[in-house]
Amino acid sequence: MVEFDLLLRAKLVIPDSTIRPLSPGFVAIRDSKIRAIGEGSPTGIEAREEIVARDGIIIPGLVSTHDHMYGVLAHGIPVNKGIEGFRSFLEDFWWPKVEDRLDLDALRAGLELSALERLATGTTCVADILEAPNTIPGALDAEAKVLERVGMRAVLSFEATERVSRENGRQGLQENATFIAGRNRKAGLVRGMHCIHTTFTCSPSFIKECREQADETGAGIHIHLEESPYESEYTRETYHKLPVEVYDGLGFWGPDVLASQCVQTTPDEINTLAENRVKVSHQPLSNGEVGGGISPVPLMMNKGITVGLGTDGFIFDMFEVMRGAWWLHKAASTNPSVMSASQVFRMATEAGASILGTGAGAIRPGLKADLVVLDNLFPTPITKENALTQLVVYGSGRFVRDVVVDGNVVVRGRKTVHANMASARRKGLEAAGRLWSPAAS
Repeated sequence: MVEFDLLLRAKLVIPDSTIRPLSPGFVAIRDSKIRAIGEGSPTGIEAREEIVARDGIIIPGLVSTHDHMYGVLAHGIPVNKGIEGFRSFLEDFWWPKVEDRLDLDALRAGLELSALERLATGTTCVADILEAPNTIPGALDAEAKVLERVGMRAVLSFEATERVSRENGRQGLQENATFIAGRNRKAGLVRGMHCIHTTFTCSPSFIKECREQADETGAGIHIHLEESPYESEYTRETYHKLPVEVYDGLGFWGPDVLASQCVQTTPDEINTLAENRVKVSHQPLSNGEVGGGISPVPLMMNKGITVGLGTDGFIFDMFEVMRGAWWLHKAASTNPSVMSASQVFRMATEAGASILGTGAGAIRPGLKADLVVLDNLFPTPITKENALTQLVVYGSGRFVRDVVVDGNVVVRGRKTVHANMASARRKGLEAAGRLWSPAAS
């Protein structure tokens, strides 16, 4: 008899986007990792704890590869001045009304609420970028403590930018470097990544400095790229090049770069990204929110680029993001065969985990045990043959019953284990009220 820490049993186990589901299936966990999976009854297995979902579904934890969790505090914030384009969105709204007003108290409140909402809807890992120039130094450590307490896996970055000042930009680079030095050499749920904003808020020398830091640490770099036509217009006027060409001329690209958005990226630029094995994070919903456009993700994937999905701090339910990615590109290309359910499911699980190097993302022995148990609330049968389509097209975060991160149960019976959702909502509401107050202007 082999003893495990946790045994999960369900009607269906979905190991990944390619392996036929197990029905009924089980997953056995010990020391934070998946040790055994199988079909039928788990004979010869004992566990200290067992979760049984006889009509349920077990899937890998969902991964948001580009997030701004503090952004929950800005959901619904009144915008008094009309927004005229992407630059106006930043200059007239996001920078002065949100980023520049954030303090550490608001950050902690927003982050706790966001993390609990994500866990409760099946997201087990995020790559989160903090954009709050008045919270450093120490902001990433404050974030990490919140996420470790609630039990969420994360790769954290501070968005270093010279838009406030050169000195504030250097402080941002140092915030990432200090956090990475203290976190990335030890095991844990949270680690760091370098980050800069864009070519229109960072000078070439500043971009090169970030690249040099990442070469020393091996921690990788997270950036925003071509979220709207504005960045391309700016670099054409300033450098007589497209953004990808500007970065290429600085020796910036490499397989450790995660480029998020990539909405206005041209075919030639995509070739450059593919040649340098750059990773991409796709935000199908938030790109529409800011009027950025539709990212040419099918072409990127055809070129062999690894693409993940992200919420961008907008709609936090990754099932909504998956559904958006599934239908948006069919509509854009007038081709119903584009972006299959299996491709989208992989983007939200195994591809995302691969991009972030978490060692999770699928249900296989040896991988980290980041798992989600869903109640079967589908109005029609879910089978081995249609499971991925049901999950991607008709699934919802409200189906989530139990969540396991690093082998530990963090959501049990729809209730978060390590923090109270109602309390987090109250604190988030209070923080949003302070953020929205005219007195904060």
